[in-house]
Amino acid sequence: MFRLRAMLRDRLALCGSLLALTSMLASACGGTPPESAQLAEPPADSPADVGGTPDPTQEPSDTAGELVAEGAEPEPEPEVDPWGPIDPGERAIMLAGEEGPRISTPEHYIKTNERRHDVWFPYIADTGGVYVGVAADQNYTLIGVAKSEYVFLMDLDWRVTELHRAYEVLIEASEDPVTLHERFHERNAEASAKLIEEALEGEVSPEILRKTMMSWRSARETIYRHLKHVIARTQGGENTSWLSNPEYYAHIRKLYLNDRVRMLVGDLTGPTGFQTVAKAAADLGVPVKLLYLSNAEEYYDYTAQYRTNVKALSIDEGSIVLRTIYSKDWVHADSLWNYQVQPLADYQTRLGDEKNGRRNRMLQYAGKEGVLERNLETVSGLSRINITMLPGYGDDAPAPAEEGDATAAE
Repeated sequence: MFRLRAMLRDRLALCGSLLALTSMLASACGGTPPESAQLAEPPADSPADVGGTPDPTQEPSDTAGELVAEGAEPEPEPEVDPWGPIDPGERAIMLAGEEGPRISTPEHYIKTNERRHDVWFPYIADTGGVYVGVAADQNYTLIGVAKSEYVFLMDLDWRVTELHRAYEVLIEASEDPVTLHERFHERNAEASAKLIEEALEGEVSPEILRKTMMSWRSARETIYRHLKHVIARTQGGENTSWLSNPEYYAHIRKLYLNDRVRMLVGDLTGPTGFQTVAKAAADLGVPVKLLYLSNAEEYYDYTAQYRTNVKALSIDEGSIVLRTIYSKDWVHADSLWNYQVQPLADYQTRLGDEKNGRRNRMLQYAGKEGVLERNLETVSGLSRINITMLPGYGDDAPAPAEEGDATAAE
């Protein structure tokens, strides 16, 4: 646990102690004494003291009414905060299992070029549960909207996962988006680097710390420029990013402070990483509500191992997979991407059919079945697969738009 996180929790505990002390002092200085004190012994002139019977002309005491209020509602049970501090057992579950190997990759996608995640918001808002996602900072917007409870950030490129580790430290230390953004500025570079090193020293291995600092130093300037756009992002007058919307940012920060995020290296098609996440989610007993793939499917076949990995995810009827598609054959919500939503149960089923050997093949067959909407009429650049499987979309879902060739760039 980072030193900063421990200090914040100690401060919260101190505040609670002071509130309790204040309440005790108020009771001692004229407050109503406990009912048990009121009933310790009867008054000296009570008929009970002399063995007599109560005077029928005397007004009945209100004491009984104070003891038991007939028909009173019982005290409500305190609500459990689904995003509160994680207990040691849950954290152990999250951290169990192996990561994938740290390999060299030719390119490092340390920032996103997707800008219209807002088209997904109606499908993911307040879904909670477990979030599993690849790639960089775009995950934070989706997590903030979904109000996810547990988060696994996985990527094939260790530079991306270690950059998330640096984000964790800086987000915990920054109460608002502007402060976080400034920590990436050149004038604050050394102070931020020191903050990251001091927070992670002793928490991760020296090798991971070295790679985290490498990721931070190489990405800092690029990320600063990138976040300048993210913090200003709006759509239709609404703040639509994790930095432009304070509520989304507060949720991300809370998850990090409460140890509800794990970042790990992993290949979606490999035997470790994805399987580690699937087991953790199952052991937590919480369904995977969102699987965010970005455009990763362009780069791999649906191998037997990949099918096994996705099938291992524990889901429910509202679970969703999110992907982006880059191709001139698809309508784009921004300058690059079509944003697609698919029930995760439907995805698991289609992966069980070997004719769906790749993403584009799966889309072709979904189109032939008439369950692929290539471009929603009311939201340009949004596509959907078998959306009627999702709760709330079975009765009033619009008819699919005109189908064409579902081929996209491999």
